Amino acid sequence: MMAKKRFQIQGMHCVGCAMTIDGALEDLSGVKSASTSYARGYVEVNYEKNQLSEDQIIAVIKAAGYKAKAMTSGGD
Repeated sequence: MMAKKRFQIQGMHCVGCAMTIDGALEDLSGVKSASTSYARGYVEVNYEKNQLSEDQIIAVIKAAGYKAKAMTSGGD
């Protein structure tokens, strides 16, 4: 089952940071796509919910050198 979730990112300083996050997430099995917006400070991830948890996605973002937290549907 596909899911779409946004994660707030802290620590991005440039578009290159956004590309790093996209690349790290897209290498993760179960991620269909990742689109990071440096200007908006979040990444939107399309992923297989039965293969990955939000915590696993956050762990990959942290391993890439950034802080992340899941956003509520209201965009907290």
